[in-house]
Amino acid sequence: MSLLGLVAALLAGPAAAVEVPTGDAGHAQNPVWSRSGDYLAYEINSMASSVELWIVTFEGGRPGAPKQLVIPGLGGSFGGSSGVLTDPTWTESPETMVIFEGGGGGGDLRLYFAYPGRGAPAELLQASQLGGNLTFPEISADGGKLAFVSDATGAGDIYLWDIPSNALGPIFQSGETEHFPAFSPDASAMVFSRKNQGTEDLFTWTGGSTTPGLTGGAGDQTRPVWVGDRIVFFTSERGEGQWDIAVSGTTAGSPRTTVASGVRLPARAAPAITPDGRAVAWTSADPTRGDRIFITPLDGSAGSEIATGLVACGEPSLVQAGGRTWLAFTALPGEGSDWRRLHVIDVTGKY
Repeated sequence: MSLLGLVAALLAGPAAAVEVPTGDAGHAQNPVWSRSGDYLAYEINSMASSVELWIVTFEGGRPGAPKQLVIPGLGGSFGGSSGVLTDPTWTESPETMVIFEGGGGGGDLRLYFAYPGRGAPAELLQASQLGGNLTFPEISADGGKLAFVSDATGAGDIYLWDIPSNALGPIFQSGETEHFPAFSPDASAMVFSRKNQGTEDLFTWTGGSTTPGLTGGAGDQTRPVWVGDRIVFFTSERGEGQWDIAVSGTTAGSPRTTVASGVRLPARAAPAITPDGRAVAWTSADPTRGDRIFITPLDGSAGSEIATGLVACGEPSLVQAGGRTWLAFTALPGEGSDWRRLHVIDVTGKY
């Protein structure tokens, strides 16, 4: 966007944000679009040891009625359940399906799947196949591979399930905990975070037994997402609680660039990449800038700001559907509001 375009956008006032009905009382968090843009999954956190998972349909930017996902053995409200359902990820092949982690009552977290509008969720992998806690699901773009973290071996290793062949096992084993696996576009490689001398660093896996380091340094480097031949991630190198977004190549020693500073860290999500792969959307940790969504090109050039008229915006998520680009985010309606709500804005042509 040109400087004149940016000025015009700012002078135009807040963008028209549609509030999504969010069901139960609690903080809306972690919105995740299906790849088609037909559905939006999000969590509701009452801050009382329970996290619910909901799905809402979208058509032309208009939300439908939200539906709660309830796993077997758990009730459908905070009052009757201590369940935790989190980390949704979507696949479109062979059909639209959401995969997430869930559990309750002090038991293990397990992986579940559900088809929107088609019955209750079911467990994806049985305990007889793999026991323990299964977390951080990540599906490949073609829907053929699922990566996740299991504590069945080690401190928490990344497992790979090749769905067509049904082959299942750890891709490597280490003495440290891994998190946030992310596939390359062709699923031939993976980047993930690993605890390393008290902090998190990024490592890569390309099919062998070794996992070379990708990025490290002071603070944490975490929540990577693969964009073409680059990795985008959060880093806290400037100090604890100070988060930036950086871009790196995919091999150790690759140069990296910080493209956004003072970022509000999402509850769980990786950086929100625009559908064309050119830019990242983020929100500011500075309360005086919390009414805006920022969209910054990954090449470091000038970006755009979208005023929302809301407070403490966070957790942007982007999708392209129906020729439009939609941005979901959470925010407080105003100072002193009880709960964060979920909103969607049309950002077509705004970056």
